[in-house]
Amino acid sequence: MPRRTSGTSISTLADHAKVHFSATYYDGLSSQPYRVTVDVGENGKVHVRGAGIDQQIDKEDVRIAPRLGNVMRSITFRSGAKCETTDNDAVDALSRLHRGNAAGSWVHRLEARWEVAVVAVVLLVALAAASVVWGIPLAAGYIAERFPEELAFQIGAGTLSTLDRTIFEESGLDAEDQERLRAVFANLAVYEPNLPLQLEFRALKAPNAFALPDGTIVVTDELIELADNDEEVLAVLAHEIGHVQHRHSLRMALESTSVALIASVYFGDATQLSTLLAALPAIYAEASYSREHETEADTYALELMSNAGLDPRHFADIMDKLQIEMESIGEEPAALRFLSSHPPTEERIARFR
Repeated sequence: MPRRTSGTSISTLADHAKVHFSATYYDGLSSQPYRVTVDVGENGKVHVRGAGIDQQIDKEDVRIAPRLGNVMRSITFRSGAKCETTDNDAVDALSRLHRGNAAGSWVHRLEARWEVAVVAVVLLVALAAASVVWGIPLAAGYIAERFPEELAFQIGAGTLSTLDRTIFEESGLDAEDQERLRAVFANLAVYEPNLPLQLEFRALKAPNAFALPDGTIVVTDELIELADNDEEVLAVLAHEIGHVQHRHSLRMALESTSVALIASVYFGDATQLSTLLAALPAIYAEASYSREHETEADTYALELMSNAGLDPRHFADIMDKLQIEMESIGEEPAALRFLSSHPPTEERIARFR
């Protein structure tokens, strides 16, 4: 006997089925809707009938949209016409007859189970967390390493002027000392002729040093005063050159953004690039290098100091002083302290001993 549900008639005779349902028909030439009935015979041919409409469409010319809940389903024809209906049971029967929508039925069955929905939400949250913990840093590192040199050095070109207006003060170091330190810094910079390195001096009320993406290295008066000799200052500068060489500042800036922004910057979206440039000063004021970045910069500094004939122990000595100095600073904003962005751990100091 035929079984009827919600206006649908599905009859089974041997291995054949007949499907009948109501739908809205669009001829593909205009937005005019037509009320029609759809009948499907044993051979799979679709018969559409309505006011002024009488069409038979071969099985091969029919495409059925997959089922998603109980939303409107579309059945499109090669001519460009289509039928729409909410009678999903009938369309499922048509799909089974055409043996062409197993994937859609599978999706619908999954969708209907709350356990699957819960698992999907958990997986989505896990994927989002993984993208933050591993995805963004990996993408940032990959893209930073492949940035054209000119673009990599242009990014952050205006960062120093912004930092001057926000956190830095004018250096009180006399011109003679600045000239002397720039001269000894040049002895290190000569080993990296392809990097646009330049040394700047600022006051910050705390010992610190910054490496900006454009090759500018800023050292504070407080760090120079803390050092017993120029070699200790050069040891810190060697470390900062390592950050420039490995593009750590650029990577840190990218890691503080989203995957979408990273991709946009990489593919040359000027709007998103401007967004990144505007955010750089805030990133430098609050972010810090990762342990991986510090290890890479330390390794670079060891090699550079060896090439330049500098005793690596000078780096360990200045780090010891920084550790003592940070304990005395107390409650100063941690984001502006050398200890925060370059933690002088025992492990790091031991490498240079």
